[in-house]
Amino acid sequence: MTDSRPLRVLFVAFSRSSLGHVTRMRTAARRFADAGHTVAVAAHEEVRHLVEHAGLQWIGIDEIGPAPAWRGMNDVASLRAFARTRLASPEYVEASLRDELRAIDEFAPDAVVSDMRNTASVAASMRGLPSFTCHNLRLFKHPMHAVLPEILATLEAIGVAPEHRAPLGDAVLVPDLALLDPLADVPAETAGLMAGLTSEIRHIGPLAPRELLEQPVRSEREPVLNITLGGSGAGDKDLLRVVAAASGLGVRLAVTLGVDGPDSDAMAAQVRAAAGDAETEIAAFRHDAVDLMSRSAAAVVHGGHSSMIEGLLCATPLVFTPQSAEQRGNAARVAGLGLGTVVADDDPAEAVTEAIQRALAADRDRHAAFASVLRSSDGAGAMLDVVERAVALREATGSADA
Repeated sequence: MTDSRPLRVLFVAFSRSSLGHVTRMRTAARRFADAGHTVAVAAHEEVRHLVEHAGLQWIGIDEIGPAPAWRGMNDVASLRAFARTRLASPEYVEASLRDELRAIDEFAPDAVVSDMRNTASVAASMRGLPSFTCHNLRLFKHPMHAVLPEILATLEAIGVAPEHRAPLGDAVLVPDLALLDPLADVPAETAGLMAGLTSEIRHIGPLAPRELLEQPVRSEREPVLNITLGGSGAGDKDLLRVVAAASGLGVRLAVTLGVDGPDSDAMAAQVRAAAGDAETEIAAFRHDAVDLMSRSAAAVVHGGHSSMIEGLLCATPLVFTPQSAEQRGNAARVAGLGLGTVVADDDPAEAVTEAIQRALAADRDRHAAFASVLRSSDGAGAMLDVVERAVALREATGSADA
């Protein structure tokens, strides 16, 4: 931490297709608050409880609903056309900018940090504020390689001045190690576009709660299989397949649905039916997700960044059932390091059961050694330092380009 004055920092998160983005911003905001800064997290009403549960100020902004269809689009032209109706549509971009400018004007921050909210840095630039974006680089392989050019075209079309068309902010802060999410995997054309839109792309390490980083890795585990496949609704079929495959292994199943609403009761009933006689604990959402991960003998995840990183930080053997290109990339990287197993869509039930059995019997020393190295890279602390220094430099030089 620098000797800078206490700051006001606004965190903005995309939330309705994945809880990982708002979870990361909540973690970062908590660290900034603990360091003496005043913070607020702008996100959709549906995730207000996540923000306020951490003792943070919540600011409401609207958000587009989930659209799992993009996961199966590999053709660039089709994906760009789809983006023009969604994240890059003039209606969504204009509404997002209005919300973000309102939040900035109400909260009066010194800096803005955002996670997959592609117009937050544009709004910050329009108010003359430094801004930082939190991105997984693997998303620039798919779908951001197609979405980013469309966002730039929309910003031009709606009349945003060229100097403010800055969706990546002053710096892209990658919440990971280069070993897990390398810049080299970003297609050259997209990497070139990114380099022209931001001053810096920096790996800062995982955004993990301080209490997780400070506690030792658990050596003794409970006979629990943690099954958490996200909250987009895209994984319901996988959820039931995994529960059925694990039902005869003699371990307790801790199943997180990821969503809470009118459909959660029906899904919970399907999970209980698939589990048969297995002891099963079902939750729509867990505020103790990291603690559960640290206690579990193994976990089954889709391979989204947040659940993957939580598993690695907790030294919990992972089984992946990936659905998107990002998840497949994450799963392949972790499996290549010998820290996880990947299950394909067309694998028979017996293969899923065998993968879970291998995870339950995995060598914990190997996982613990990697977790120790990963924990030494404190992303939230690094982000704190980057933002403090950037604001201090701006104030010292009186420059909007510091």
